[in-house]
Amino acid sequence: MIDFDIDKSGWPECVECSQKYHPRRKDLGYKVCLECGDKKAQKAISHKKKCSAPLFNKGGYQYVGSKEAAKWIGR
Repeated sequence: MIDFDIDKSGWPECVECSQKYHPRRKDLGYKVCLECGDKKAQKAISHKKKCSAPLFNKGGYQYVGSKEAAKWIGR
């Protein structure tokens, strides 16, 4: 990997691992570095995979986000 001598003194720090990340990422509203953001995204993806149910017989699958929504699936 090429390491350019970039001054990172003014770069923001990740709230989870305290590593410095690019200021443009902070401008977009992120408070975590790419590695921590990827870990969070993978965790959310694996959770959402388990939260789907068929809308009706032979129908498409629907995302179920809460227990209340699960009560009304298929009705």
